[in-house]
Amino acid sequence: MPARSEQMADYIADRLEFITFLACCSALVALLTGMNGQQALAFTALNLPFGLAILLGIAILAPLPVHWRLPGITLLLASCALATLQLGGDWLNPLAIWSLHALLGLEILWQSRPRASIGAHTRS
Repeated sequence: MPARSEQMADYIADRLEFITFLACCSALVALLTGMNGQQALAFTALNLPFGLAILLGIAILAPLPVHWRLPGITLLLASCALATLQLGGDWLNPLAIWSLHALLGLEILWQSRPRASIGAHTRS
C-alpha cells in the first residue's frame, strides 16, 4: 500500500510542477518579449486555464499507445496556442505564445522520461 501512495504523491507533484512551470514561464516569456508587468500578469492568467486543459488532455491521452499519444499532445499544444491567439488582444505577442507552448512541450517530454525506482539501488 505505501508504494501506491508514493505513486499518487508523485503523480500529484508532477501536475503541480507543470502548473508552476507554466506560470513561471508565462511571466518570464512575457517579460522577455517586451510586455510590461500588467500585460505579463494578464498573459499568465490567460494561459493558466489552457494549462489545465492541457493536463486534462494528457490524462485523456494517457491510455493510448505512444504512436497516438505524441501527435495527440502536439495537436493539443497547437490548438491551445491558437485558442490563446484568438482570445488575446493586440498586446499579445505571438512569439511569446509559441515560445511558451514549445517550452510546455519540452516539459511534457521531461515529465514522461523513464525514472528509476527509489528502492531499486538499495543494498541488502
